[in-house]
Amino acid sequence: MHRLIYFLLISGLVFGQSITNSQIEKIKSELQKDLINNNPSQDAVIEGNQPLDKVNILVEPSQNQLTSPEYFGYDYLERDLNFYDNLSPLSNYILGPGDEVIISMWGETNNRETFIINKDGLIYFENVGFINISNLNISDAEKLLKERLSEIYSTLNDKDNPTNLRVELGKIKSINVFFTGEVNNPGISIIHPFSDILTALIQAGGVQKTGSLRNIKLIRANKVVATIDFYNFFNFGIKEFENLPITNGDIIHIPFVEKRVKIEGEVNRPKLYELKNKETLSDLITFAGGLKSSSSAKAVIKEIAGLSSRVSDDFAKYGRSVNLINSKEIVLTNGAEIFVLPIADNDFEVTVYGKVNFPGKYPISSDNNLKNLLDTAGGFNDPIFRKSIEDEITILRLDENQFFSKGFSVNYTDAENFELKANDQIFVYENQNYLNAQMFSVVGAVNKSGTFPLKTNTTLRAAIELAGGINEMGSLKSIAIDRNFKSFDEFGNEIVEIKKIGNIDLDFVLSDEDVVNVSFLSNVIKVDGNVYSPGLVAFSKRMTVSKAVELAGGYKPNSLKKRSYVIRTNGEIEKVNLFRGRATRVFPGDTIFVPVNTDPNEFDITQFIADLSTTLANIATILILVDNQAD
Repeated sequence: MHRLIYFLLISGLVFGQSITNSQIEKIKSELQKDLINNNPSQDAVIEGNQPLDKVNILVEPSQNQLTSPEYFGYDYLERDLNFYDNLSPLSNYILGPGDEVIISMWGETNNRETFIINKDGLIYFENVGFINISNLNISDAEKLLKERLSEIYSTLNDKDNPTNLRVELGKIKSINVFFTGEVNNPGISIIHPFSDILTALIQAGGVQKTGSLRNIKLIRANKVVATIDFYNFFNFGIKEFENLPITNGDIIHIPFVEKRVKIEGEVNRPKLYELKNKETLSDLITFAGGLKSSSSAKAVIKEIAGLSSRVSDDFAKYGRSVNLINSKEIVLTNGAEIFVLPIADNDFEVTVYGKVNFPGKYPISSDNNLKNLLDTAGGFNDPIFRKSIEDEITILRLDENQFFSKGFSVNYTDAENFELKANDQIFVYENQNYLNAQMFSVVGAVNKSGTFPLKTNTTLRAAIELAGGINEMGSLKSIAIDRNFKSFDEFGNEIVEIKKIGNIDLDFVLSDEDVVNVSFLSNVIKVDGNVYSPGLVAFSKRMTVSKAVELAGGYKPNSLKKRSYVIRTNGEIEKVNLFRGRATRVFPGDTIFVPVNTDPNEFDITQFIADLSTTLANIATILILVDNQAD
């Protein structure tokens, strides 16, 4: 009940007569007492018209206030905002009760005094009396003070020996402003005195989505002193309220939005916008940041007919398609929805494959013939590169009358007369005769090592003959061939590795970049693996695997003797025969490897059968000898 009485009292004061500072103070005092009595746990409301060093103004959005990104402009007013005492005052800031002013004089007279303007707008200066500086800006206050103080300081008007005077603001007052209409926190609010209408609304918590941002009224003494359109500021940076100060007792009124429309599609900022009555679709597109480059010239509009123009509620909604060229003439109704259509995706490219500098997709135009395209793809005008290109160009073209594409064969000299169409596929082939410069190398123990041209079916025998044959430091058994082997990993990437080719003979046919390596003769054998002294042993004629292992210290326990193998100098691998291991020959440069049984306790059926076979063979031999002796 108390709050209802106070609201009626405030409303009567606002709309019935001018509000004096004393009346505002009385109202605020009563409101404060009522809030304290009814909310003892809450802090008391801070009174206006007092120095701001005692007022900490921090404005935060209301917890139940949701900013919708669909509505343009409201988020400008819904944000945190801090005000500090060191803010620069507006150039036309009006002094009033509660303000602290500092008056400084220097020159022939030096003096500095601080005054607080009382509730009647007066300051008291000794030997002069009361001076009314309320409702003046700082510049006008300086002129008035010079005039009044010159009565006791004559040098204020002396041009030869002048005394200078300056007025500065010290501590400043807060002001009381009323917010009405579609604001988030209607009623009286304490506002920083340097505020303009934008920052005042931010301090009041912003504007509701039903409120206008283009028809904001600043009311002073029951008269509308200004109507503000925030769109000029939000869209174009025009701050038409810059020199429009907010004073104590002002009313900021936010009326309802009269017309709001929605624009979507190919615009830079699709949102809901407020329009004035005479504004058109062209203005709306400007507010939306203009059209995207992908926009077509067409838009679809959905509208709702007004009550007075409806034939029936069943046909209240209707739509139309418009050309954006006429957007300046299209007036929209409240609630309209506009969708700007994109341009269609159409085929306008051809693809070039094969022997050109830059294969890929290229756009075509009405004057883009095959020759222009090939010259753009690169290579045909380079006399060296040109030799690697076949003259005949193949073109595949989609055909609606057949399943497969239609093919064309065009010589480059006639390409200027061939007109391309979208989706054509152009194939440029390589002249293999020009780039077919293949070669191989022979290195090592030959009479003439080097690189040689590769011809059709060049064999290893022919390669050695070209290299002048093997010299006395080499051997036919020491020939190996290295080849670049190409493979692909699980991701399809090509892998190139240099690998030795095994099982070669003199009739083996070479390939491009093969390297024939004739190793120099060696007088040692390498024994590696599970032997007592692995390493190199001197070679002797008719040396066997068994003899080489014996020279390397013999087999260590758990050796897999029957799985030993020999790596020949040409890269071939030869397993040691189960029954002829002792007789397996080795040659200079060979490597013998003896593997180890990593799990000796595991039963080896193969070894068991081998040992059993050897034992049975020995028994059979003994029996035969005994039988022969008996005869």
